[in-house]
Amino acid sequence: MDTFLLFYKQYKGDVKSIDYINWALKMLENDCSSFSLNILSTLREPLNIFESEDYFRRALSELNLQEPSYEECSAYYIRHLSKKILQDEENALDIAYQIYEVVRDLDYPEDLEEWCYISDMIDDFRYGDNHSNLSKAALIVTIVKEAKNQLRKSSK
Repeated sequence: MDTFLLFYKQYKGDVKSIDYINWALKMLENDCSSFSLNILSTLREPLNIFESEDYFRRALSELNLQEPSYEECSAYYIRHLSKKILQDEENALDIAYQIYEVVRDLDYPEDLEEWCYISDMIDDFRYGDNHSNLSKAALIVTIVKEAKNQLRKSSK
């Protein structure tokens, strides 16, 4: 698990002990090491979230890592989901809606407004009258195009 994804899950209150352990294992794979990171990576069931969080915080301190802001974590998560769309176009509608939820939580920043339009199109397709006769294929094309655009903008 990437550091930004882990912090995003923390911000959303959705983090589990296994997420901390997976983060520690990924850090070790990336040649990072510290006393607490090593301990965290070896924790096994039954897991205690408080113990996992404690070792995580200690590892952050030992590795001199700073907590990223919610906005930084959200931007990273949007990039992550955009890549996921390109890898799994069949589930593009569901993933696009996940991006919209992040955009909504960020209070609809202007540079992400296209995801709001896409969410509206998805809602019209799924639940509305679908006056514009959108097809799932056309929606997927629009979503994939915006995911590519999002990745292009974020790589600058």
